[in-house]
Amino acid sequence: MKLRVVLFAGMVASGLCGVSCSSRHDTDEHEQEVHAGAKPKPAPAAAPTSLRDTVQLLVQQLDTVRRIGCWDEDFARVMSVHHAGAQRLAAVEVSQGKDSTLRAQAQHVLKGHERDNHVLTLALTREPPAGQEYRPGNARDPFVRRMTAALAPLRELPPASGSLDTDFATLMVRHHQSGVALAQTELAYGRNAEVKAAARNIVRDEQAEVRQYQRWLQTHSASLPSPKPAP
Repeated sequence: MKLRVVLFAGMVASGLCGVSCSSRHDTDEHEQEVHAGAKPKPAPAAAPTSLRDTVQLLVQQLDTVRRIGCWDEDFARVMSVHHAGAQRLAAVEVSQGKDSTLRAQAQHVLKGHERDNHVLTLALTREPPAGQEYRPGNARDPFVRRMTAALAPLRELPPASGSLDTDFATLMVRHHQSGVALAQTELAYGRNAEVKAAARNIVRDEQAEVRQYQRWLQTHSASLPSPKPAP
């Protein structure tokens, strides 16, 4: 799915490192995409909707991300869409949430994920991928298995609590744990120094944010209404 990248103004990335796919890809379509300067294009943060609908939309978009068989490129494509999903969740919290702490954290997500997407995009724009390192359709490939496992938690959502703030914090824990698993996959397989540096930052930042959301949930758990069953 072709989705527009929102560039973060004023960001200047340092260093120059090429993507290191080792062999030429075997389709003319890939060649055309490379020469056109292909890059990950996450969905823009659309008008806020419900949190659960936002996660379901994210899963649909992740399923349609085109994988070309290059570890760095495919991680960046998936992570950019994954980040855009977090931005839409944050937009719902900013628009409808009541807790000031969570609303501040949502604003941080909007800005931080925009910055990360810019870094991923810029790293791949400098030197587009030139080959194939794995077969995206091979479910037994270790990289495919790890990416699939990282996204699996987004497919089974916990019951709604009746509180938008609580649901936001709960879904962000699940989203960020998924994002950390994606980034750790890049660290295990990727070769592009800039993309791997971005992955390390994602692991660090999202693990810290998970702890913040978990602390908020623990603090507010006594006042939560009884959970509602998922529709």
